Amino acid sequence: MVFSYHVIKFESISFLQGTNWSQSVGDRGVLYKSLKDPYSKMIIETSDNSEKLFHVPKDRTVIVVNKVVHFLGELV
Repeated sequence: MVFSYHVIKFESISFLQGTNWSQSVGDRGVLYKSLKDPYSKMIIETSDNSEKLFHVPKDRTVIVVNKVVHFLGELV
């Protein structure tokens, strides 16, 4: 698996297998932490209506700030 760092402006985010994520609010924005590998996946819809599915490795945090998402993951 090749994980790379992504910064994506989004319209909507869907966190799949909802029980595999924890959510908290930090000083940097809303934080979602991946709890299970390889089941922590999310779909990001961008402003041009394209959807992409990403796998986020266990114990990594997805940061959401002002319609921009920051995370380490791989395109599935």
